[in-house]
Amino acid sequence: MENVSATTHTPAYQTTPLHQYSAVQVYPVQANPGQSYPIQSYPAKNAASPVTVSKTASAGIFGFIVVSTGTMGGNLNKVSAGQMSFAQAAGDSLAKGAIGGTAAACATAAATSLTSGGVAGLAVTLAAATGVSYLINRIIA
Repeated sequence: MENVSATTHTPAYQTTPLHQYSAVQVYPVQANPGQSYPIQSYPAKNAASPVTVSKTASAGIFGFIVVSTGTMGGNLNKVSAGQMSFAQAAGDSLAKGAIGGTAAACATAAATSLTSGGVAGLAVTLAAATGVSYLINRIIA
């Protein structure tokens, strides 16, 4: 059996699985030669955390589902009245669902990055979703 030296031993804090989930990484304070105070380095902020991306994708998918099924329900009434074919109803529902999903994803990304939730988050979500939906509808109409 081989004897492990102290220089190749992995410290306990590196083997603990929870350290990889920490949102804040602490770096050791480095002393600057010739100065009496230490210099501390901080990590660079990432553009978007995985949680933000996950929330944004989930909101986009949910928005697509809600808007497309709601639109399809209204379009089926037009199909039964003979005002629209089923293919037209399905195409219209998918197009409006894509717009709603995009608006929901953009609004969630804006609210998540600009606010910490609550009433301000709701206000940003509503404003961003309305603005994105308006812009897309204006471009394609």
